[in-house]
Parts: sequence; C-alpha cells; structure tokens
Amino acid sequence: MVQYKTEALVLHSRKYKEADGLLTLLTRHRGKVSAVARGIYKPGSKLRGGVQPFSLNAMLLNAGRSTLHSLNQSDCLEMFLPLRSDLDAMAAASYWAELLESFAMEEQEDTGMFQLALAGFYGLAACPEPLMIHALEIRLMNRMGYAPSFRVCAGCGKPIEPSPQYSFSADAGGLVCSHCRCEGQPVIRLGPAVISLWQGLENISLDKVNRIRPQPEVLGRLGKVSQAWILYQLGRPLKSWQVLKKMEV
Repeated sequence: MVQYKTEALVLHSRKYKEADGLLTLLTRHRGKVSAVARGIYKPGSKLRGGVQPFSLNAMLLNAGRSTLHSLNQSDCLEMFLPLRSDLDAMAAASYWAELLESFAMEEQEDTGMFQLALAGFYGLAACPEPLMIHALEIRLMNRMGYAPSFRVCAGCGKPIEPSPQYSFSADAGGLVCSHCRCEGQPVIRLGPAVISLWQGLENISLDKVNRIRPQPEVLGRLGKVSQAWILYQLGRPLKSWQVLKKMEV
C-alpha cells in the first residue's frame, strides 16, 4: 500500500455502505481517482468538512492494489462558498464537476487539467452564467484534443468560404461545406457571430468573460453547438443538462 499527499477537488460524493462515502476526486498528481472516506456519515466525523463536493482539499490517501483508494486525512483549502449559496451557481458547479468526471482520465497525472478544473470553479464562483459555462466547455474540449473544425470543412478539408450561414455537424467533426453535407444529415445552422464567439472564448481570461455581451440568439445557438458536440464525444447525455435547463425557465 502506497501513501501519498495531493491537492484534490471533490467532484462527486455518495453514500457507500453504512457510514462511509465514495468520492470521485480530481487530484493534482494522480488524475481522477475514486476513494473511500470511512465514517464520514457518523456524528462528529473529522473528515466530513474536507470531503464536500466542489471543494479543494489537501488530502492524504492510500493507494492499494485495487483502483479504490482510501482517504486518511483531508483539510479544506477552499470551499467556494458562492457555489453553495445560490441554486443557479450550484447547478453550474454540478455540471462542471460532471463534465470533469466524464472526461478526466483515471489515474493519469494531468496538471493542466487540474489547473483548468480549479480555474473553472473559481470562475463559476465569481460568475455562474451560461457564457462562463460555455467558456469552460470549450477549454475542456480543447484540452482533451476534441476541438471541432471551424476553419476548414470537416469533410473535404477545404477552407470554409465566408458566408452569412454555416452548417455544423457533430458527426462530421465541425463545419461542413455544401458539397460535403449529405441529405438528411443532422446539422445546426449558425452564423459567423456564433463561430466568432466560440473562438473568442477559447483564449479570453476567465475573469473577463462577463465583459462579453452576446445577443441572446447567438448565445443560445452556441449552447446548442456545444451540447451537440459534447454529446457526440461522450455518446450519452449528461444528467446536469436537465437541471440547467430548468434553471433557464
């Protein structure tokens, strides 16, 4: 059994056996790991404060022969309190955590992923708005090497000609020209403003995202493209989408 210390973000927590908790962690040094936190549901548990979802903690864990690690000690470094005081913020944080859990690799160190995850929680704590969520989605896709093709046709590879309207196909891998678009192929129609917004969110500092004021129609279309792209990459919908949709009503 190997004992190690690491910073860890708690992405998910659920009850495991009688008084134990099963945690999904994104760690700085070992990537995504699953860990048992024993006795956290007992009154007076010393571990409970350091295993809250959407919190950053300094943890001491044991890694054995199985993929399930065990938590020995956890000290909370950042609770991200704004994410717990508002339903919209909590929904956004839940979605970000589910995205990270879905895409992060098991027990593979990825410091860049950890830094993006941490920046995401800080960003949502300051601005839990749809535009911030989309900025994080886009950066995560780029981090994983899943960026869609916007500059050349995903079908033939030829440069996309300027147009007042484009066709986006998640199945094809991005924008498709009129020659490569098949009849009956599901596409999302979008204008240049949507592409410009996507590309702008790729590199803008997260603390400046709230300075962008896109038209509601452009923001809505960006959300459709992003959701279609994530759905194609994962092959399944995310549970948090339903919660986010209800918050928009």
